[in-house]
Amino acid sequence: MKKTSFGTFFELGGRGAMEALTRTGLDYVIIDTEHGCLSVETTADMILAAENGGLLPYVRIGDTRRPYVLRMLDVGARGLIVPNIRSVEEVRQLVDAAKFPPLGNRGYCPTRTSGWGADEWARDAFSYMAACNERCKVIPQCETREALEQIEEIAALPGVDGIFVGPCDLSIALGIPLQFDHPMLLEACERILAACRANSIEALIFAGNMKDAKKWAAKGFDSVAYSLDAGVLINAYQALIRDFRSAD
Repeated sequence: MKKTSFGTFFELGGRGAMEALTRTGLDYVIIDTEHGCLSVETTADMILAAENGGLLPYVRIGDTRRPYVLRMLDVGARGLIVPNIRSVEEVRQLVDAAKFPPLGNRGYCPTRTSGWGADEWARDAFSYMAACNERCKVIPQCETREALEQIEEIAALPGVDGIFVGPCDLSIALGIPLQFDHPMLLEACERILAACRANSIEALIFAGNMKDAKKWAAKGFDSVAYSLDAGVLINAYQALIRDFRSAD
């Protein structure tokens, strides 16, 4: 049975925080430039820290325009989590910017991810482009009603490597805010799962607590992104303080 991969969102910033996460056993980290206050330069440093610790670095981008997509891939993002998708055409444009031919029209330039072309795997331009298409995942989020209504077509687009479900915003869009056990949300998640399975792509989802993380894994999601670094840190210290004060 395939193991469900497990990651988290990174928003705190700081090399030390990223290096600490590399010691946890996480499979991946999502560096959040949508909600986090991270520049391109800072994101590049966080990617390097994750790589050095053997942690797969994804980046959630807050802007889907071509230059922003290219920058995040060129500084080393191994996957792009893309929020607020509302149309099939948006995803087509995303793939066009993020993938080299024949899947898209990503701009060619050797960067630090390949030692500026010096690494063995990147010395041949055609091999480099093919490897980048495999290494750099394009993962639209399904968190709007529009994306849900078109999910079968979105999941079937060549160059889409997975779908990331944002249950918080999706539940809000469906008129059932943060009701994660509501039949309407569960039905939506089953529909997204089915679309991913039909196209042999990954199904990923966010979970804000361990109960939901285990629930989504049991339902068949390939990956769960658990909470965010700041939330886990706060909860851990709150638990420590409660434990300490209980002895008073």
